[in-house]
Amino acid sequence: MSVLYVYSRSEGRMALQVYGVHGKHKVRAAYQPLSVVEITYDANPARSLPAVSGIDPVYLPEQVYADIRRQSIALFVTEILMLTLTHPMQDSQMYEYLDTFVRELNDTPSPENMHLLFMLRLAELLGIGAPETMTAETISASLNRTTRQQLLRQLCDYYLNHLETFRLPKSLDILIEVFD
Repeated sequence: MSVLYVYSRSEGRMALQVYGVHGKHKVRAAYQPLSVVEITYDANPARSLPAVSGIDPVYLPEQVYADIRRQSIALFVTEILMLTLTHPMQDSQMYEYLDTFVRELNDTPSPENMHLLFMLRLAELLGIGAPETMTAETISASLNRTTRQQLLRQLCDYYLNHLETFRLPKSLDILIEVFD
């Protein structure tokens, strides 16, 4: 048994039990970070967590799975979501943003700054605003390695100062290494 964390349009963040991942490649791919899927589950009161009874891929970001840069961003973003979306609260605006972000990450020819843009917009959606010195325009500009790393650390520090549940993501060093 494994635990699958998802962000649902109707429930917000949820934890579900998963028993084995068998079957076709598309079904296994549906369990990858940032996959957009339709899940059916059984909410049996005798279980501590609802159990997944079916999963169907809606959108599988195949470029994310094939590109180490996009994979690193996907893992980082997934960890950021685990650290910030800690309560099961329905938020259709958050759901739409996450869905849009996944598609943009898959489709953009240059994903180098996507994690920075993600954290900036997420801060706004979480209600903590964003650092005064940082805008989407400054992040969208062509950034060198040093500037990208500085902005990433500033954003992480901002989250640390504004969110009680936040800690530095374990994937931060990996992300920095990939874009080094």
